[in-house]
Amino acid sequence: MRLTFVRWIVVFQIVATTSIPMSFAGTWRDDFGDNDTKEWTIYNLNRQVEKWWIDKGEAVGQIFEEGFMSLWLTGSLDWKNYSLSCKAKLEREKNDSASVGLTLYDRGDEDVRYLFFINFTVGTVSIIKATPDQWFIRNFPFVADINTWYHLKASVNADVLEFQIEDQVFVGRDLEPIKSGQAGLVVSNAQARFDDVEITGDTIPNGGPGRIRAVDVKGKLTTTWGQIKSK
Repeated sequence: MRLTFVRWIVVFQIVATTSIPMSFAGTWRDDFGDNDTKEWTIYNLNRQVEKWWIDKGEAVGQIFEEGFMSLWLTGSLDWKNYSLSCKAKLEREKNDSASVGLTLYDRGDEDVRYLFFINFTVGTVSIIKATPDQWFIRNFPFVADINTWYHLKASVNADVLEFQIEDQVFVGRDLEPIKSGQAGLVVSNAQARFDDVEITGDTIPNGGPGRIRAVDVKGKLTTTWGQIKSK
C-alpha cells in the first residue's frame, strides 16, 4: 500500500491532559508460538516487495519499497472500542522513512483506518486518520532506537485515540470518528519484529492462539492531546 506523504494535513488543537478509561469485555491473543498465520491476512499483498512470516516465536514484517507500507490484519470489520497492544522492534531500515506501528478500525479496501506509528528516521510518533482523499496526522517528538523492543498500545474509544509507547502516552480526538474495523501490525521501509499481540474490547471475542500473560503495569508519565479536524 502506497504512503501518500504529500497529502498529510495537520490541524490539531490541545484539549486536555488526561486519558479516558475504557471498559472491556473480551480479549484475543496471539504470541506466534504455533508458527501459524491463518488468523492474519496481508492487506493489498504485493509479493514482490512485502512479506510476513513467523520466526522463533515472533512475527516478522518486511517491506523495502520506498513510499509504501505493509499491513497485516486480523479480526472483523465490526470490531470497535478496543485496544491493540504488542511488543515491536525495528531490525533493519531503508531510505529515510522507516516506520513501525499499529492499525485500528482498518476498513481494508475502503482505504479508511487509524494508524499509530513510530517514525524511527525522523524521531517522531504519529497518530493518523487515513481516508481515500487525505491523511490527517499529528506528530509528537519521540526518539526510538533500532534493535530495541518497545511495548506499544493503541486504543480507540468513541472519538478518543490513544497511543502508548512504554510509559509515554499520546492522545488525539477525531470529531468525525471511524465507526469500526479490523486491527493489525504495520511496517514501512523496514524489517520489524512483533510479539505478544493482545486485542481487548467490548466487541472482541475471548480466544486466539496466544497464551495468557502476566500483567505488566506501568505508570503513564506523559499525555499529549490533539484534535483531528477533518474539514
